Amino acid sequence: MQTSKQADLAQTRNQQLHNKRKDWLHEAQGFIALLFIWGTEWVFNAVIDFAIYWRDWDWLKQAAFITAVVASLIQIWGMRKLFGPREGAGDSKANEDSARSSSGWGHPFMLVLPGALLIAAVALLEAIGAVNPLFAPILRAFLLAIGFVQAGLLLGRSLIYLGLWLFVLTAIMGVWYLGYSGVILEGMGGISLLVSGYMLRVWGRASN
Repeated sequence: MQTSKQADLAQTRNQQLHNKRKDWLHEAQGFIALLFIWGTEWVFNAVIDFAIYWRDWDWLKQAAFITAVVASLIQIWGMRKLFGPREGAGDSKANEDSARSSSGWGHPFMLVLPGALLIAAVALLEAIGAVNPLFAPILRAFLLAIGFVQAGLLLGRSLIYLGLWLFVLTAIMGVWYLGYSGVILEGMGGISLLVSGYMLRVWGRASN
């Protein structure tokens, strides 16, 4: 009898986790475009860093960054629709409250806040000279790797593996190949962002 109750509790707990993961995946769909935008920007910057040995195209990096920021702001503004009430879910007010609180993350725009604070912190450290330009790519890559692991705890184990891989690569580049870290880590970090966006898209479709 006790074993049956334990099995029922375990099954209920697993179902609750499954439902929560579906909610998290639903909320994460709005960030796929952001991952693609910044993944492309990182890869583009890596290509420019490589090509800069032959020609001064540093202005293209500034243009790419501004374009990515504008595209991100447009995407964030449009994300309001994603977090509205789901179709066929009953009372609109109750569904809006559910959409905001069902996953435990609170207001959906709060999902952007940790990443925005990290980006602002790194930008400030670089601006005031607290981080040597040679080590800035290392810091950005480490923060990205930690972000993947944190997201993987909620959304899927593959993101954890992606974060661990990027963390190990960053450590290797920092210890033995520091001079090439800017190009390699920016390129690999951008590819990782693109891959994570693809993962979220596939998981989102599978959960529907």
